[in-house]
Amino acid sequence: MAHRYILAIDYEKCTGCHLCELACSIKHHGVVNPYLSRITIITKPEIQASAPVYCLQCNDALCARACPANAIYFDEKIGAWLIDYNKCIGCRECVYACPFGAISLTVKAEPIKCDLCGGDPECVKVCPHDAIIYGPEYEVVRKLKKGKAVGTVYEVLEKGVEVPAGNRVKDAEEAVKTLYRIWEERKKLNI
Repeated sequence: MAHRYILAIDYEKCTGCHLCELACSIKHHGVVNPYLSRITIITKPEIQASAPVYCLQCNDALCARACPANAIYFDEKIGAWLIDYNKCIGCRECVYACPFGAISLTVKAEPIKCDLCGGDPECVKVCPHDAIIYGPEYEVVRKLKKGKAVGTVYEVLEKGVEVPAGNRVKDAEEAVKTLYRIWEERKKLNI
């Protein structure tokens, strides 16, 4: 039996840098435009917190149930709910149905949502703090639980203790290089 792959966020690691939004918009639209991203960072500067909003690829997706044209379907190979734009009638019912606000609209009123980049999410590659995790569900859940437990133990033992080296932070240069690589790939496709 194949393991389901999921995208998840370690919210304690997210700094709200928005690199994931930029990589997503470049990957899907060939432009740097956070409004065209399938992941959205909501930032509350007054409490210094950021929270990525993205499609959770629900087991029983309300967006798919709400679609009167049956344009939203589950792709078993990718493990994501995808939109068939040939069937989509632009009614926006999927946008209203999503309880997480993970479906947005383009300027042309076309719904857009995370498609996991066909099984190779760009947002994961550019996140400088490894806050976005993608992999088999059991591994991702284990990482999140382990990270939470480690953080709790260090907090209880002593405030200000450094996080172990296993929770490394990517170089900003590495993230920028990945963004440029995505940009160059899109230019080759002439999109």
